[in-house]
Parts: sequence; C-alpha cells; structure tokens
Amino acid sequence: MIQQLANSLVPLFSLIALGAVLGRKTDFFDGKALSGLVTTVGIPALLLHSVLSMEMDIGQMSELVAITVVWIGVMALVTAGVLRLTGFPVRDYLPSLVHPNTGNMGVPVCFALFGPQSLGLAMVISSVIQISHFTLGIGCLSKSFSLKALAKNGPVLALVAGALLVAAEARLPGPVMTTLDMLGSITVPIMLMQLGSSIANLKLSGAREMAWPVAFSFYRPLVGLATAWLVLLLWPLDAFQAEIFLVQCAMPVAVMSYVLAVRYHGPAQTIALTIPLSVFVSLAVAIGFSLG
Repeated sequence: MIQQLANSLVPLFSLIALGAVLGRKTDFFDGKALSGLVTTVGIPALLLHSVLSMEMDIGQMSELVAITVVWIGVMALVTAGVLRLTGFPVRDYLPSLVHPNTGNMGVPVCFALFGPQSLGLAMVISSVIQISHFTLGIGCLSKSFSLKALAKNGPVLALVAGALLVAAEARLPGPVMTTLDMLGSITVPIMLMQLGSSIANLKLSGAREMAWPVAFSFYRPLVGLATAWLVLLLWPLDAFQAEIFLVQCAMPVAVMSYVLAVRYHGPAQTIALTIPLSVFVSLAVAIGFSLG
C-alpha cells in the first residue's frame, strides 16, 4: 500500500518541483494565459470525461452527491466561524479551507487504499467538489454570485452535461471521448507546475508568516475528517462508501483553490504554501486508514 501511495505522489511532487525550477528560470507562468486555458478548456474536458467514464447507477450516485453537498455546507459554516474568530477575511480563505484535493490526490489515494472498485465513488465526490469550486469558490473570491455567470461556466456546464448523459444512459462516440481525454490531460500537469512556480517565488519575511499556513495545513485535513465523521453519524453509508467519503474529506488543500486565487486576486501565496504542507498531514491520515 505504501508503494502504491508513493507511486501516486512521486509524479505530483515531480511536477511541482519542475514548476518551481521553471518559475525561477523562465517567464512561462507569468500572466493569466495558462490559468485561462486550464479553467476554460482543460477542466471542462477533464470533468466531462471523468463523469462519463464512471460505472455507477444513478441512485448510488445521487446519495453520494447529496451527502457531499451536506458536508460542504457543514464545513463551510464551521470554517466561516473559525475565520471570523481569527480575524481572517472569510471570502478570501473559506474556499481553500473547505475544498479538499479530491481529484489528483484523493482519487489515487482511494485507489491505493481500497482498490479499483473505489474509483467511481471517489470520482463522484470529486465531481461535487469541483462544482463547489466554481460556485462557492468563485462566489467568495469574486465577491459576487451570479446565476447567469454560473450558467456560462465551462466546468459547471460540463458536469451538468455529464450527469444528464449518465442519467439517460447515453454514450458519446469513441473519438469524442478520446478528444476529451486528450484535452483534459493538460490540466493537472499545468496546475501542479503553476503551484510549484508560485512556491518558488514566495517572499516570506519570517516565522510569523509561516505560522498560519502551517495551521491551515492541519486544519483542512483534520477538521474535514472530523466534520465528515459527524455527517456520517446523521447520514450513515455502508462501510465501504463511508471509508472513501472520510478519506476524500481528509485530503489536502486543492490545487484548484490556488488557481482560482490567482485568477481572482486572492491570497495565492498563502494557499500555495499551505498545499504541500497539508499533503503530508493527509498522507498521515491515509496511512492511518491503511493500518486500521
């Protein structure tokens, strides 16, 4: 199991390291062009391909979607209270502390812990989190929420289209699925290299500036896990689904939170530093599940 986790994490850290080198030596990541490409082309293609590739009945999918939405609501309320008590701007920090990295870390970790039968369940949870990024996340960071803007949002439209196709038991032609796969494949590498570039260019004045990213790196996985456990007390799932749900809710700060913070001028540097730190906390949680 440790070997499988390592196999999942080595590519992630390798791309972050490559981005750090390129960020210091080149201007590849300056400007908004790459972020725009990822959010308007890469992510919609990745999400639509992922949803259409899942093997799951609509009833099982609906229950997971519903409990994940409830968890997001509980986590958002708890986090808003904590941020107010600590004096941080709620709109700036709430999305990154609520949303876990259920995609390019959570799905591989679930596979390593629970096997290939967990992939569909993990992807459903990840898809709901992606919708929340582009509703709750953008609504907070842009300081506004518009149903009209949401209706034009590429990732949200991709997820809605995917859900409708799954409900109708429709299949897209093979060449279309291949095209979506190819377009989606650009997404995660670019996001991780952007993150590495931002980390490499951080300017910290001392230990005080490190304290809150360290605190946030523990908060996201541990409070996420605790709130998921509380939700399961009120809404029990079967043991297999519950374990996947708990692991996904305990994942680190999402790279997407960083991408959106850059795009909407949020606290991108703090989020960039929190992501790799929170990975190690989530990894400890995952190892705890494997030993349990």
